[in-house]
This record gives sequence, structure tokens and C-alpha cells, in this order.
Amino acid sequence: MVVSSCKERLTASRLALAIHLGVAGMLASGGVLHAAEAQGVVAQQVDQQTAQMFDIPAQSLGTAVLLFAEQAGLQVLFDSQRLQGLQSAPLKGRYSVQEGLARLLGTAPVEYRFTGERQVTLNRVAGHDGALTLDTTTVSGNHNEGKPSDWVYQTPRSVAVITRDQIDKRPPRHAADMLEETAGVYSAVSQRDPGLSVNIRGVQDYGRVNMNVDGMRQNFNVNGHQQRNGTMVIDPEFISSIEIDKGSQSGMGGAGVLGGIATFKTLEAREFIGEGKEYGGRVRAGSGIGELGNGTYFNGSGVFAFGNDVGDVLLGFSERHFGDYRGGTHNSDNLGSEIMAKKYRPEAWNDWLDSEVGDSGSVTRSQLIKFGLNLPQDQRLQLSYMQSDSDSNDSWIYENGNAYDYRRHSKNNLSAQNIALDYRYTPDNPLIDLKAKVYYVTTQLDRRNAGNDATLSSGNRYAAYTDHYRTDTWGGQLENTARFDFDAYGSLSWNHGLELYQDKFRPRVDKIAAPNEVVLPYIEGGTPAGKRTMASLFNTLQYEYGGWLTLDAGLRYDRYRLEGQTGMTLFKYPDVGVRGAASHDVYDIDREEGRFSPTFGIGIKPGVDWMQVYARWGEGWRPPAVTEAFMTGRPHAGNSGEMVYPNPYLKEEKSRDWEVGVNVFKESLFFNNDRLGVKVAYFDTKIQDYSFLNTGVSIPHSTPGLGFGRMAYVNNLSDTRFRGIEYQLNYDMGRMYTNLSYTHMIGTNEFCSKNFYMGGAKKSGGRVGTITEKVTLPNGKVGTVRRTVYKWVDDEKANAAYDCKGVFGNATYMPADRGSLTVGARFLERTLDTGVRVRYSSGNGENLDSHSYEFLDQATWPKYTVYDLYASYWATENLNIALALENATDEAYFVAMGDANNLTLARGRTLSGMLEYKF
Repeated sequence: MVVSSCKERLTASRLALAIHLGVAGMLASGGVLHAAEAQGVVAQQVDQQTAQMFDIPAQSLGTAVLLFAEQAGLQVLFDSQRLQGLQSAPLKGRYSVQEGLARLLGTAPVEYRFTGERQVTLNRVAGHDGALTLDTTTVSGNHNEGKPSDWVYQTPRSVAVITRDQIDKRPPRHAADMLEETAGVYSAVSQRDPGLSVNIRGVQDYGRVNMNVDGMRQNFNVNGHQQRNGTMVIDPEFISSIEIDKGSQSGMGGAGVLGGIATFKTLEAREFIGEGKEYGGRVRAGSGIGELGNGTYFNGSGVFAFGNDVGDVLLGFSERHFGDYRGGTHNSDNLGSEIMAKKYRPEAWNDWLDSEVGDSGSVTRSQLIKFGLNLPQDQRLQLSYMQSDSDSNDSWIYENGNAYDYRRHSKNNLSAQNIALDYRYTPDNPLIDLKAKVYYVTTQLDRRNAGNDATLSSGNRYAAYTDHYRTDTWGGQLENTARFDFDAYGSLSWNHGLELYQDKFRPRVDKIAAPNEVVLPYIEGGTPAGKRTMASLFNTLQYEYGGWLTLDAGLRYDRYRLEGQTGMTLFKYPDVGVRGAASHDVYDIDREEGRFSPTFGIGIKPGVDWMQVYARWGEGWRPPAVTEAFMTGRPHAGNSGEMVYPNPYLKEEKSRDWEVGVNVFKESLFFNNDRLGVKVAYFDTKIQDYSFLNTGVSIPHSTPGLGFGRMAYVNNLSDTRFRGIEYQLNYDMGRMYTNLSYTHMIGTNEFCSKNFYMGGAKKSGGRVGTITEKVTLPNGKVGTVRRTVYKWVDDEKANAAYDCKGVFGNATYMPADRGSLTVGARFLERTLDTGVRVRYSSGNGENLDSHSYEFLDQATWPKYTVYDLYASYWATENLNIALALENATDEAYFVAMGDANNLTLARGRTLSGMLEYKF
């Protein structure tokens, strides 16, 4: 069988699959191989002096050989059963293939022979009786272009990998473009905002999905209308690959996670240097072409690496310039009649469709620096720094006669800095594979806001102002993997460790409040100050037996502490008397809680070595974020009625998710050396106490039924479910290939909460008398007035009342079904790669032709079918020329889950090119 080469270490499940398929494949090849014969073949068929980097700790020899095949990029033939009970020697550093294999085998009674240009055969020696005649297993690590990592289709859980090759076939203008071909993954896209928000299976925001760069959590958020309460800044030019782990997790990165983990892995020096090559790199430069450039000005980067056995350095710089662009116009009827009031203002609608999307330009500059040091005794230390800075604008659309104008309301600068120190220790001991990391991430949004047009006499006028939203995250990680080989009784790996991180929110604003803004919620804005600390201990055991059975079980313990201060203004009723004056209630919160969360999984091969069925079940737990609990402010200033109130008593979310799936991985299906990978999974995630923004709450001591425009985060009284089916398929026959992905979401959700979300409803308990009060009369004289005094009691009926309307958030509607199909062909000895990609969504257009404000959000994701063409030609081994025609038919569409409030169409027909030179 074939196991693709990739940068990650093989998981134990991949090992089980490879060994099982290998045993079955013994019937296909065999022979007596002697060490003496190997020497005559090596010189003819492989360059023994070509060296490369290896990093394989001591472990069972079968596992080590699989890793060697991956990292060396060659085929290794062996009988996996005959290698059981043998241990490898550690292999770390740069060696030729032959020297590396010899070091890996160490004193093990195994002989090897090079039997092909990129093929090695291993045989076990039985004592002093000579070599045994054995059948062999083929395990290869060749590098076919244009295919995803094969281990995805051999892993008994839902995981996806986005390779650099996939990213380059459609050069990303927005970071979300990298995710469109991945089943179960969405992003709430605002075309004006370069920040990325990842949605996995309908779940996103506030850490429900762990978005991270090389393990560093990106927890920045600013509450707003764009339904992206959690964004990260990442430059696609520095991405090596993206790994998506779906569902609850028991390993590193799973603390506070309900939807999954999205890991953006950046470039490493070893991708450009190796033995005999002490420096290397690449330069990329791209631009839009002619009138079809459509706002694509420049997109490029330079990466340089150098090093040797002692250490290495990686330096990178990237710059991206995009301007205003035109959306598509074809099939515009799919947009419905309500968007931009088409049925009421057809001339203005046509103007909007044909005009450029205003204020959609952005400039992003990024730097990447990594210093690696190889220490004695199989240790490595690496210091990394990555910084990105992006300038963009926000605009709203205003009617201007028979046209729509874009009016800028803020100019934004979003910057992120990531600093990390990594340590790894991989001695000659299968019980130790130690990793440690400490990191610091700071993300800041500086937003220069326009003032409003209200008159001074209205009391609602405020001048232009600047606000700053900053999130600082400190984190520490420590994990170890111990491996146990029980020979015929299988193998066991134990991954265990801890992670700790702390988010601190530091907003500030220089706005001078309008005269009418006199009560809490304060005018500082919707994103409050505060601090949340998370600590987690985790364990995962994975057992494999006979190549056909994989079991895993995990248990983690998470604990959090939430600290901060918030408040609101209440006009309280006393126990006896008349309604009192304003009372500014301040909540000083310091709360903590902990919980255990288990996971379990099983994978079985039902009698055939190319198919695996699996099932998984797990629990997750997420405490409230700072913004959800402490948020206080007005989304619209002046005399507007909307206010956002805090909820310091917001409950933790608890999830239970399960899935069943099937993996298929088959080689030589129709032709020699072709390969088919299929992954299908049904998933069901149920979340209790799901937190959402309710737009019609009642605050304590207020009158029932007057809550519209008063907003607060509350817990859903109903269970929130996200269900669906994912399909992923890849077929590669060398000359041609195809990739297919599709996500089908099932069902709807109901969001219900108590009207008085904090209680405190009061009612009259009866008249108890009267009092006389002095008042100033209109003529200026002082008089008296008699007021009735009532007894005020708790209104239990109002406190218990609940409603199921007024939800505002990304989960209001399920994400629209979405899929993609890529068909490609390679020519000229595979130096020319061409293809077409089709992106499709059935849409979620419940409100496309009827607009109702029963719910504040609207389902405005029209259906679309978009065609992209691409071509990549390696003119030499070092020079690549690439072209991409995006949206070839000029479709008018919004990306599924795109921002429905700013209504910025996706790009119309766009042609761009890229030159890449590697050295």
C-alpha cells in the first residue's frame, strides 16, 4: 500500500492501517534477500550521497520503518509480523538514505537491500541460520503531486488536511478561501475584513473552535454585527498546511473546544534545506492580469532558510495589496427580491449590482522568523516570531436616489504578533517523546470611527473617535507520548500532558458620549475588559491489534477562572414605597469551575484491508468568554434604544457529540499505481446551555414586555443540535485526478430563554398608603403632591416566562449545504497541471423573497455554482508559472455563511498569475 509523505508524525491509527494492509499484501511479493547482494544494487539505482533530515525516536521497528518511508520518500518492503518485538535505534539528523536506514536498524537482526530506484526490501535474520524466506509488505513514501495526505483516509475519526498544493491552485484573496474545499468547514466571511473566523459543522465563536497557528491559540474577538465573535489574522503565504480535527478532543488543544481544532501550520526551514544544501528558499510574486485583475494588485512573498546540523534559520516577508472589486452579475435572480430592496428600488438595485464594492481594499504585510537549535542528546529548541498587520475599511450602503452609495464609517488596522519557544526531547526510549511550548499572542484592532450626523440640539451628536480592542493570550503546553509494543498482543500509545492559557481583554476608547448617553450600559463599547484563565490535564490511550482493530479512550479535566467587573443601571422597586431613582449596579466577578470530559473511539476493518468503519463519542465543555459575560454597551450611539447588558451568571456550555463513518483507501484500483480515498461521516453534536445573543431581554425591575432592543447573552433552554453528513473523495491516477467534497446539514434549532434573564421581575402587592412629596410647579413655585405607596413583591410568573424569538447570531440558521469538485490533468511529464474546480451551494434562502423581523437575522445565502480554472507549469525544476481564472462565468453570489449585513458580493470574474522561484 502507499502512505503519503507528510510533515506530521504518523498517528498510531495510520500505523495500524499500514501494517494490516501490509500483511495482506505479502502474497504479492517475496524472495530471499541478502545484505551482500544489496551493495551491488545501491550504486546503480539510488544516489547514496543524497541526504535529508530525519527525526525518528526509538520505538517499535515496524513503526519506525513506516516513519522512515514517509520521511525518505521511498518504498520499504517488509513483513510487519516478522518485525514485531524488535526496537529501532533513534535517527535524528541529516543522513543519506542508506546511512539513515543502517542507523535506524541498529543491532536489530534485519538485512536490507535496494531493489529499485526508490525501493528497499527488509528481511529478518533468524539467529545464525541465515536469512528467512519471507513474503513482503510494500510501504512507500513517494511524493505524487495534486493529492491530499493519504493518512486522512486511514484515520478512524473526522480529520481533514488542506495542502499547500490545494491552496496554490486558487490563490487566496481572503484567508477563508483556503477552507472552501473542505467538508464540514465554513467561514463567516466579510469581504472587507481580512480576519478569519472558522466554523466547523455549524459551531464557531468564543473558542468553540480552537483556531491556532502552530499551536498558539488565536482568541481575539470584537463583538459586532458581522457574526464573527472570534477572528484570527493569518497570511496564506506562510501556510505550509492546515489540519482540521472535528468534534470534541481529548488531546492537546482540546480545552474548551466543542466544534474542533483548526491548526494553521507555518513554513519550516527543513522544507528548503537538507544534507549538502545549507541554504534555500523561494520567491513568489503574483498580480491580477489586465482588466480581469478585478482589484488584485500584488500578492507575493520571499522566504529564505539556511542552516546545518547545529541549527537553522528561516526568514520570511509577505505583502498583499487588494483594491475595490466588482461582483459577478450572472444569475443575479438567485439573489432574490429582498436583498437591497430589489422589488421596491429596481434601478438602485441594478446600480448596486453593476458597481464596484466600495471600500473593499486592504493591505497586509507579514513577517516570519524562526531560529532552530539542535542540542545534544536528541533535543531541539526553536524560537519563532510571526507578525501580520492589515489595513482595511468598513462601510455601510445608503440609498441615494436611484443608486446606492458606500459610506465609510471606520478605518481599521488589525495587527497580530505571535511569539513561541518550542522544545522537543526524543531520546532512545520508546516511553519518551516530549514536547513543550510557551507562547504569547497579542492582537489589536485600532478603529477610527466617523461621527454621526445628528444635530447638537438633539442631544445625540457625537464626534469622530478611535477605539482600541486588544487581546493578550499567554499559553503553555507540555505533552509526552509513550509507546508500548506487546508483540502478538498489539501495541499501545499513551499521550498525556497539560495546557494552560490566559486571555486578557484590554479595550479603551476616546469617545465623548452624547448628552443622552447617561446610563449604563457604559459607552466604552461592546467588548469589555476582563480575564479568563483555562487549565487542562489530558490523557489519551490508543490500542491497536492485529492490524484490524483500533481503540482509543481519552479523559481530560478542564478548569477555568473568570475575572472582571461589569454593571448596569436599574430603577429599582423597594419592598415598600414608590419606584426609586437610578441605581448603578456593579458586578465584581471572580468565579471558577471544573469538569471532566471523556471521549471514546473504535475503528474496525470488516474483513477487507482497504475499508475501515469507525464510530466516535465524546463530551465537551466550554465556559463563558469574557465578552459574553461582561459585555456592556450600545451598538448604536446617541438616543438609539439598543443596549447590550451583561450576564455575569451565564452558564457553561456542555456538549455530547457522536459520529459514525467509513474510510476507503485502495491502490491499483483501475490502473497500476492509481489510488482512491473516500471518507464519509454522519455527525451529531448536541449542546446544552448554548450561549446566544437575545435581542429582547428584560432586565431586573423593568416592566414585562418592553425588552426589544435590550440584548444580553443567555443560555438556550432547548438543546442546540448540529447534524449532518460529510463526503470527501480523492482519486489520483497520475495523469488525471479528482477531488470531491460535500457537506449536508440537517435540521433546525429553536432558541429559547427566560424573558427576565437575571430574574428580578416585580409586581404590585397592593396599596399600603400614601405619602406627600414636595415638587416644583411649572410656575417655579414649590408645591406638594400625594403619591400612592405600594408593596412590591416578586413576580414569579414573569420570572418563569420564556420566549423563543429574538435570537441574533451565526447559529440562527444552519449553514447552507456546500460542495466542490476538482478535475485535473497533468501533461509534459507532469510538469503542467491544469484543471477546473466547481464550487456549489444549494443556498439557505428562507428570507430571499420575504423579509420578516420576527428574527433579527435573515437567511440570505442564495444558491450558486461557481467555476474556476487553473494551470501550473514548472518550466524548470525551480521556476513555476501559474494562472487562475476565478468565477469564470461571473456568477453573482455570496459565499455560504457570508456576511449578510454588509451585503458584499463575492468577486466576479478574476484572472491572476503567479511566478514562483525556488532555490
